Amino acid sequence: MEERLDARLMELPPAALHELAGRISGIDEFRGWWQGRGHACPSVFTRLQERTIEVSSDISARNASRASFSPPRNPPWGQRRVGGTGSGVSASRAGHADLLRSVFRGYRDMEFGQDLILRFHSQLFRYSAAHRAHRGRYKEVPDRSPAYVRGGMESPALRPTEPHLVPREMEILVRWTTARLGSPAFHPLLVIASFLLEFLAIRPFADGNRRMSRILAGFLLLKHGYAHVPYLSLDAIVADREMDYSLALRRAQAKRNTPDPDIMPWLRAFLDVLQTHARELRTLVEGRPREDHLSGNQQAVLSLLDRHGEVSIRLVRRELGIPRDTAKQVLARLHEWNLVRRMGAGRAARYLRTPLLPGEEPLS
Repeated sequence: MEERLDARLMELPPAALHELAGRISGIDEFRGWWQGRGHACPSVFTRLQERTIEVSSDISARNASRASFSPPRNPPWGQRRVGGTGSGVSASRAGHADLLRSVFRGYRDMEFGQDLILRFHSQLFRYSAAHRAHRGRYKEVPDRSPAYVRGGMESPALRPTEPHLVPREMEILVRWTTARLGSPAFHPLLVIASFLLEFLAIRPFADGNRRMSRILAGFLLLKHGYAHVPYLSLDAIVADREMDYSLALRRAQAKRNTPDPDIMPWLRAFLDVLQTHARELRTLVEGRPREDHLSGNQQAVLSLLDRHGEVSIRLVRRELGIPRDTAKQVLARLHEWNLVRRMGAGRAARYLRTPLLPGEEPLS
């Protein structure tokens, strides 16, 4: 299996390698741009991360409930919100949110391996009574999903791994992924894409394989320097192109073990998601004033807004212990820079955080 995984990447034709290099170059250019910003806008980054967790968890819950999810084509990111009701949906949302938050905050101290994958799965379903028997465990019965049926007939090429073979195949896959991510043989993005392709072909769990694949993608990207991942929902971008994404996956899986494999459809789809992610995130944060360039009073007002949701001149004056005229000047400058918006006028004026983008609803 390890030789096969190596060969699939080593035998990519020159034209394909040239295309992939161009896509990867753009993603890595954005990674460098992001690293150069450091923590220039900590309060904005905090809001973006919480929004990512909220949006991704809503999408996860809707997918788990098998309800349809058909967003308009290329909607504004802030409007990619999916609702749901019922205890099963709520449990799915809560488990996904907890897991995603723990990955974003603690990935540096996590070591990739089968134990971590099983722990992630257990945490994903920690609130679901229906999954109590198999959470954190590989599947024990064959997968009878229609996902590997083509043209009304079962396709052996798309058939998931049988339960008794899953532990061994996952052991080999994790070992190969760890080794290749630790060597310069292949670019990390190609290794991560190959891992996801194989993971989704094995389908190691009775439920949650797609959700696990996206969480593992985010984790591996974070571990290998793509620190911008938590600030825009990868799940939302995948959902926007679900049909194309799934078709690319099936096409690559259908030929992955043949003498002439073609995994380019999947590599292209995976990198396209990352390119879109980088482009949309850059649009969100580019041009915003660096918060480390703000005065102490200006930063303090933003902190007050994060705590209270809205402030008045009177509240700012009282909390910061500054003259009324100074409070007015601080709020006026933040308003001028579009960091706050004003509601009302005169002594009745209230100031709120400017939405990250049009149509954004306040975080609950």
